[in-house]
Amino acid sequence: MIRKLSLLVAAACVFGASPYVGLLGHVGGSLALLGLALLLALAASGSFSSLALAGGAMGAFAGTVLGSVSPAVGGAVLVGLAFAERTVRVRTASSRLVHVGAAVLGGALAASLSSAYLFAPLAVRLVALVVAGVLVALPLLIDADDPLAHVLEGTAALLPDPAKTALADGAELRRNVRDIPLDRDSAKHVQKTWQALLRLAEARVRLERTRSVRVLGGASPAEAVVKMVDAKISDHVTALSRAYTAVDTVRAAELGLDDVALKNVESTNESLDEVSRAMVDVKG
Repeated sequence: MIRKLSLLVAAACVFGASPYVGLLGHVGGSLALLGLALLLALAASGSFSSLALAGGAMGAFAGTVLGSVSPAVGGAVLVGLAFAERTVRVRTASSRLVHVGAAVLGGALAASLSSAYLFAPLAVRLVALVVAGVLVALPLLIDADDPLAHVLEGTAALLPDPAKTALADGAELRRNVRDIPLDRDSAKHVQKTWQALLRLAEARVRLERTRSVRVLGGASPAEAVVKMVDAKISDHVTALSRAYTAVDTVRAAELGLDDVALKNVESTNESLDEVSRAMVDVKG
């Protein structure tokens, strides 16, 4: 919810401030447009990544150039490039195509709407910008993979077993536990474990690319390191799975023991039964 609101605010700022950044001069206006586009791209991505920043920068340039010819085309290109990083994380080709179409269409409509009500009264202008932000947020209706899960799955495709299976399991675990609430201390430890798993995966890919072949008489030193890293990857995924399972178990136990609502309903039923019996007795 917070992410959707941040995207809506960022889109409203982009389309609301774009017509006025020219008052800051060539340098100031360009920097302002770049900053707004980067803000939009980071809000659309939901992560601080180089691809999101690159998409925002390219969107600022292309959107400015094409926007001088047609606001709709400029807005379509700007929003489409701002969502580029998230588009990559959409898992199926058909959904990815719909995601791109929603981003381009939303950007074109938002830019057209903002341009049409440029000189409208302030209240009408604000409503138009809110609607523009909602239009820009249309691609969020398409599910995209978690950034870390996407990286782990991509890394798994580059490696042989057992690292491949362990990282694929880690990616699937990440997708399924995003909505599990953790307390502050547990969340901190779990986040550190995820980051450690990511570093191990990156190190394992480098080893796969650079390790030497087996030498006569035994394995190269890299082989021993590979086995150790594979074991560490599996241990990290297992530890994360156990942590989330423990949290789910405790929460399920708390819900099972919390029978206040059940007792309230039973008490209400008993009261109603007594009232019914009293009414029957009075009538008799």
